[in-house]
Amino acid sequence: MSAKLDEFKEFVKRHPLLKGMVQSKQKTWQELYEDYCILGESAFEDSKEEAKEEPKKENKSSSSTEDLIKTVVGYVKKIDPDQVTKTVTSIQKVLELFGGIGGAATGSALAKKSTGDPLFDKRFDEWY
Repeated sequence: MSAKLDEFKEFVKRHPLLKGMVQSKQKTWQELYEDYCILGESAFEDSKEEAKEEPKKENKSSSSTEDLIKTVVGYVKKIDPDQVTKTVTSIQKVLELFGGIGGAATGSALAKKSTGDPLFDKRFDEWY
């Protein structure tokens, strides 16, 4: 019995598509082993033909990559530079607004501190 199992392991090493069938859940290892024991290697002639068709599948994946690139380029072409500029400008205005609010709070905090000496109580902006 273990001799047959060893033969099956060698057979699987020669036919890597069988592993792919198990990973894609088309068949289980048990089903493949039973087919191998009952029908022999002739039952797997289909997998040899699929192995020859495998390079064609690679072309499909490269064409899907090309389609993805074309889609991305299409999106980039649809971007309106004027709209991007308007959006960036509005974001800058919002940031300036928040910066102004924060600056006013710190400015009032500085104004509240006083040393009692009129020369040192002036802010830097008031000197010039």
